[in-house]
Amino acid sequence: MIVRPLTALAALLAMAGCADASRDLSPDFGNAVRANLAAQIADPEARYDRVLQPGGDGARAALAATRYGKNQVIQPASASTSSVEIKGGAKGGSPGN
Repeated sequence: MIVRPLTALAALLAMAGCADASRDLSPDFGNAVRANLAAQIADPEARYDRVLQPGGDGARAALAATRYGKNQVIQPASASTSSVEIKGGAKGGSPGN
């Protein structure tokens, strides 16, 4: 039968387009993604000038854990946002329309 060789030939021709998918890409394709990933990785060997032990205060952390266990957590100070008045906008009917 001639159908099988034609089917195989069609499949080979269809796959020929997939042979080199990177030929149309820029040589630096993906560099931004790799740079962003590298920037987000914490350096375990980080050194800080004039700071012997960077990090939190152990005594305060223990006190906070004790207060948490006794359900006596100190609530943070309330924060507020500024109000902004927006004038103008799109022309047209009222918002209810």
